[in-house]
Amino acid sequence: MRINYDKGGLIRPSKIQFPKTTDSKDSISKAKILLVFPPDWYPSEPYLSLPTLTAFLRSAGHDVIQKDVNLEMYDWYFSRDFLRRILKKVPQQLDRLKKIRRSRELTDEEVDLQLALCNCTRGYISDLAERAEKAKEIVRSREFYESDKLEWVMNTFREVTATISLVYAPARICMPPMETDLSYKLFMSSEVLEAVEDTQVNIYRDVFEEILKPAILAEKPDVIGISIVLRQQLFSSMTFCALIKEQFPDIHVTIGGNTVTRLREVLPDIPKLFALFDSAIVYEG
Repeated sequence: MRINYDKGGLIRPSKIQFPKTTDSKDSISKAKILLVFPPDWYPSEPYLSLPTLTAFLRSAGHDVIQKDVNLEMYDWYFSRDFLRRILKKVPQQLDRLKKIRRSRELTDEEVDLQLALCNCTRGYISDLAERAEKAKEIVRSREFYESDKLEWVMNTFREVTATISLVYAPARICMPPMETDLSYKLFMSSEVLEAVEDTQVNIYRDVFEEILKPAILAEKPDVIGISIVLRQQLFSSMTFCALIKEQFPDIHVTIGGNTVTRLREVLPDIPKLFALFDSAIVYEG
């Protein structure tokens, strides 16, 4: 699909309007905005859309908070705290497989999953958490530039995401992140809506509760904007939208970015999907 981005034109910061939050005449010009960059994207390559938009909105007098949920998510994945949670989820996943086995034989993939879960012992998770924390230290130091250590880091990260995948199966959580697969089809609205509600595979529901929800409670924004630049971000973004509207119905949720622009013709025709957010911004805004 060829997109003519010239249609977006230019807009001055003073022309931006947001929903009124009080009766004050200045309420429009002083909206509190939380800008969110969702998973999945390379954590080593922060996307520049939010910093650019933040500067633009602040120049118009708005109170803007930037939150790179993608980056914070990977920091959380590769932590002792998250891997301890994974250990607690192992019995639940084994119970799920036992229930399946009562009604039919397990597939070869499910048998392999069962065996892998049995190997997720407290000792293994403790060792993996130690290595994950060390890997993050290397990434944040000059050791990052030593090829052998970087290779060890990437192998450790892959081992962590493979372990995480065991308790969210049949989802696959991957490094590089673009390979993450929730086992639902992208660009099929019915599948996106099902994925949003699937508590077994949708890891982004946990990401929301751990990372985004506390920020919303602390900042109390009037508007939340979610930048969707890659199609793989649709699952996390729609999950965040649904949970925000469910738990914070008074907050205006808007989405934008390259993917939203590409879907501009179809979004209005999918009311169930559009119901997850309040507005969509296309092109350059």
